[in-house]
Formats: sequence, C-alpha cells, structure tokens
Amino acid sequence: MKKKIRMLLLIFFFLVFTASAGLLTRELVTRRLSANYLSALQTDYQPLIRKPEVLLASVVDAIRPEQEGNSMREPELTDLSNPEIRELVEQYPDAVGWLTLEGADISHPFAIGEDNGTYIRSALDGSYVRSGTLFLDFRNKRDMTDHLTVLFGHNMNDGTMFSNLNRYLEADYLADRGDVYVSLPDTTLHYRVWAAMIADAVSDPVFTQVGEPADMDGLLSYISSHAVALNSSVSVDSESRLLVLSTCNPSYFYARTVLICVED
Repeated sequence: MKKKIRMLLLIFFFLVFTASAGLLTRELVTRRLSANYLSALQTDYQPLIRKPEVLLASVVDAIRPEQEGNSMREPELTDLSNPEIRELVEQYPDAVGWLTLEGADISHPFAIGEDNGTYIRSALDGSYVRSGTLFLDFRNKRDMTDHLTVLFGHNMNDGTMFSNLNRYLEADYLADRGDVYVSLPDTTLHYRVWAAMIADAVSDPVFTQVGEPADMDGLLSYISSHAVALNSSVSVDSESRLLVLSTCNPSYFYARTVLICVED
C-alpha cells in the first residue's frame, strides 16, 4: 500500500514538474518571439528623431529669404517627412507612426484597428505576439489632430512596451524624461510630459472623452487635481492637444497608469 502511495506521489510530482517546465518554456519562447518582433521593427523602420531645436531651425531656414543683390529668392521648404514611416505604413496599412519616449527605453511603432481589441495580442501582420502592438483608440483620427488622443500598450514583465510608464508616477523620473516624439509619414510631432496619474479604465474622463472633449477646461482641471506627478513648467490650455499613454497598473483590475503629454 505504501509503495503504491509513493508511486502515485512520484507520478504526481513528475507531472507537476513537467507541466511547470512546459509553462516556463512557453513563457520564455513567447518572450523571445515578442523581443524578436520588436527588434526587427526597430531595425527596419525606427525613424531618426529630430529634436525641437533642429525642427525650429529647419522651419526658420525654410521661411527666411536669402538676399542676392537686390533680388529676393524664395526659400525651399525643408522636408520634415519620415521615409521609414512611409515604408512602414505601405507595408502595414493599419500602422500609423512611431512613438519615442526619450530616456525611458520606449521606441515602438503604433497602429489603429477596427476596435480596441485588434492589436492586443497581434503583430502588425496579424500574427500572434504576446506583447501585441501599441495602438490608438479606434475613435481617434490617425493624423493625431484630436484634442484628446489615447494610445494603449501592455505593461510587459520583461520591461518592453509600456512597462516603464509606471515609473513616471515618480516626480523625478517624470521631470527628467519630458520629451515625447510621434513620427508620422509626413512630419514629426513633439510633446512634453505634463502629468502622470492612475485612472479607471471604465469611468475616467481621459478614456470616456476620447476625441473632442465637450469640456476641455473641466478635463484639464480633473487631470491637475488627480495627478500623482505633475510638471508645472508645461503650458496647457483648452486649445492644447493631449496625447494620453495608457498601460495596466497593479493597483486593481481596471487601474491604468496614464501619462498625459501636451503637443509642443
């Protein structure tokens, strides 16, 4: 009897070990696939980031006429497009652009799907990838002209995607990493990080008022009063365009860490 019990226990522990090893192997493989997917995109399509001072200098040069004797020559407009992103959009029609948070190790393409479930676990080509793809709220315009644009990404355990957004809840981290760039096919948008907060994915105004908020002043007041970290040097008003970056927060099921950025 004792031998049978020992044998059953050995079989049980062997099955537990085998299952655990299988789950661990699967986890490592899926992480590697996600990492390879992101690495390949960064190698092929990551754009060159133009700093605000470089963009400003380009615009000034473009509008400053050059005097030659008594004649004025019309300047040639500087090309601010991103050929890498044009190629990305040609290859993957749902792709919109590229997001870069300077100093936070976040540099990924983003897309827009038919709904907010399209790219939760999908690569740009539609294949399964655990990390998914950063994606705009499907109600937003892909040219980023809404006054409230929301961009979602997973909080991955391996540090990829939007996992570092939770660090912006620390005031010092937020203050030292204030530049956000969105590279579109025809231009590069620059944002400054204004606030970080924990929001409810179901009821918070930053999610329910996507697009053109009916009360922009009320929304800004709400963000100011609920922010965990705030950069008071960033100017924001009712005409500002906000980019909200959202990822899961471990506080509770519907909790989201959101980073509110203001177009500069």
